[in-house]
Amino acid sequence: PSGGLAYTTKLLSAKAGRVTITMSNSSQLEHNLTIASGSTVLGATPTFAGGSKTISLLLKPGTYTFYCSVPGHRQSGMEGTLKVS
Repeated sequence: PSGGLAYTTKLLSAKAGRVTITMSNSSQLEHNLTIASGSTVLGATPTFAGGSKTISLLLKPGTYTFYCSVPGHRQSGMEGTLKVS
C-alpha cells in the first residue's frame, strides 16, 4: 500500500513435491508471482490488483527464483528465492 515495489518475504522454503504459494496484494497496483528455474518460467499467478491468488507447482529439490513479471517491477526489487529440499 505504501507504493514500494517489494515482496514482504524475500526467502521461501518448501519440501519437494507439490508446492503451493498464495500471494496477497493489498495494493491497487497490479502484481503477480512468477516462478522460474534459471531463465525458464515454470508458472505464474494471473496479474491482479487487490486480493490474493494461488499458484501450485510440482517442484524438485533446488533453488528457484520468484518475481513479479509486470514490466519494471522485478528490476525495482520484486524478486526473491524459493529453496526446495
